[in-house]
Amino acid sequence: MSEVKEKPVKAKKKLSRSALVLIFGLIIIAVPVIIFLSILGISAMQTGSPREGSRFDGDLDPAITSADVDALKGDIEGLGSFEAVDVILSQGQLKIFIDTPDSYTEQQVDSLLTAAYNKVNSRLPISKYFTATESKKMYDLQINVFTTMEASEIEAANSRQYKLLHKNSAEETYGIDDMAHPKNAQLAAELEGRIETPTGSDTGTAGDGGEELTDETTEGTDTAD
Repeated sequence: MSEVKEKPVKAKKKLSRSALVLIFGLIIIAVPVIIFLSILGISAMQTGSPREGSRFDGDLDPAITSADVDALKGDIEGLGSFEAVDVILSQGQLKIFIDTPDSYTEQQVDSLLTAAYNKVNSRLPISKYFTATESKKMYDLQINVFTTMEASEIEAANSRQYKLLHKNSAEETYGIDDMAHPKNAQLAAELEGRIETPTGSDTGTAGDGGEELTDETTEGTDTAD
């Protein structure tokens, strides 16, 4: 009988340590490169497409509609004869602008401001539309009532009236600011006295004003003596 020769078993070659280190290093480098190329490819495909979204997701519920805005404008216009009435809804804010005749007194402006607020509350209840809850934000409210927006349009400062009623949805109640008259008249007068109207010859450079500063310093020294 012939003898059956056994085939020699080849020993499996093991990867050397240097090869393992090389493979591991390539994997570490390849992962961030693949991620970067994926982001780059997605960005390239989305180029020119607007990103849609809203910072008021889940908020402003119930919503104020354009029909509500138009109806509220009609309610306010019915309060009297005004030069202009604008009701603007934008970015979670309802802004009302009422341009009254220049002859309106402060008392008339105050009365109109209260009446306009009541119209808003009647049409869009403050507790429902302008008061935030623990889970959602609601609208902010501004009511501007003025005889003129610009102080320079009326020479006598006291004849200009401008009251602003404001309520942030996080606030419990509204506040009223007098935009035409400073709270501290003396301080306002002092500040206005320090501001000089520039003339054509006083354009100067960044270094101008040094002489004025020197005069003030000298004046202070004389006083001390």
